[in-house]
Amino acid sequence: MSVLRSVSLIILAGPLCAALLRLSALTGSGQKTIDASRRVTQAPAADFETLKAKADEAREADQIAEAVRLYEQLVKIRPGWAEGWWYVGTLHYDSDQYAPAAAAFSRYVTLERGNGQGWAMLGLCEFRMAQFASSREHLVKARSLGLGGNEELARVVRYHQAVLLTRARQFEMAQALLNGFAVEHRESAAVLDALGLAVLRIPASLESLSAEKREMVRQFGKAAFLAGERRVPEARALYDAAEARYRDQPNVAYAYGVWLMMQKEPEHAMSFFRKELQREPAHVPAMLQIAFHAIDSGNFEEAKAHALKAAELEPENFTAHYALGRIYLESNAIPQAVTELEKSARLAPDAASVQFVLAKAYARANRPADAARARAEFRRLDAIDKKRRGEATGEESASGRPVP
Repeated sequence: MSVLRSVSLIILAGPLCAALLRLSALTGSGQKTIDASRRVTQAPAADFETLKAKADEAREADQIAEAVRLYEQLVKIRPGWAEGWWYVGTLHYDSDQYAPAAAAFSRYVTLERGNGQGWAMLGLCEFRMAQFASSREHLVKARSLGLGGNEELARVVRYHQAVLLTRARQFEMAQALLNGFAVEHRESAAVLDALGLAVLRIPASLESLSAEKREMVRQFGKAAFLAGERRVPEARALYDAAEARYRDQPNVAYAYGVWLMMQKEPEHAMSFFRKELQREPAHVPAMLQIAFHAIDSGNFEEAKAHALKAAELEPENFTAHYALGRIYLESNAIPQAVTELEKSARLAPDAASVQFVLAKAYARANRPADAARARAEFRRLDAIDKKRRGEATGEESASGRPVP
């Protein structure tokens, strides 16, 4: 059984709790299924209803193959019957037939474009088919549309979205989503492993790792989970033990430093970020952690050295340009600040904090219209961020800065 299947079973106590999903996706979101009579020429109503009754009976009796056969006949008769496509999709999904399930959910969301649960099921199918780019896109769309109060499905979507973010090297965003399980006190092996991969910045599947590394991932995942539950003494003990045991492994010093930053021990944290840089001189996140601390301490020369190196190594890293923008702004080098912050904003148009500082830079550059536009964009993005943080983690970010 894969990690992804296991988390579905753990969270939903069944293969995505199909009966619940079938009902809630069609009625729970407050959206009515499209009336096929407005879309297609109807088959004789009596014949259709007779066949539908047989399909419903087969489905309720768990005669899956027969139910699929009958529902597929029904959607051929009425291609605009959204409910039928939903049943075809869920039945195929529960049978691990992800390609036909994805095809059915694709038809469903064509008919019910505003139904987030349909997009969620499409994204989950695509995940199982290793179509990760489209899966991520559709899971994001599902969460933006809302899942009709279906908390079980919301948790499954959140988990899979976090796994995709880790694979895309967006580790902090993945950790923020997974932290929601800690806030809700919903511990499982799959969640701990996913959290450990994000904390240790490992963009790979757990199955691809050695047994020793899987144990390391689990230990860091458990430590991060305890921290998310606000069980700080237990989290500290586990972080301390994990750092001592695995200190020669990549990203262990960095992960421990991030933990110390969360505990408001920045000087202690810096020593571990420097250890990570000793192990890997091109470790950009560690450089940026040191740069931001230097900015906060008013040591702009040290900050600039680290930020410039980070931008050189990763020219598309928006956080590096954001750091440079702040450094130039604090040093009264306004044109350079605007240039770096505009570059950061282009690379990360959804980063509220970048717009906030960019508005300051525009104001200092005597560009009031641009400053007003950036402030308005900051307010819009900040509102979205607050909603997302409340949904995903139940708490504010520890630092309020863009994460490296």
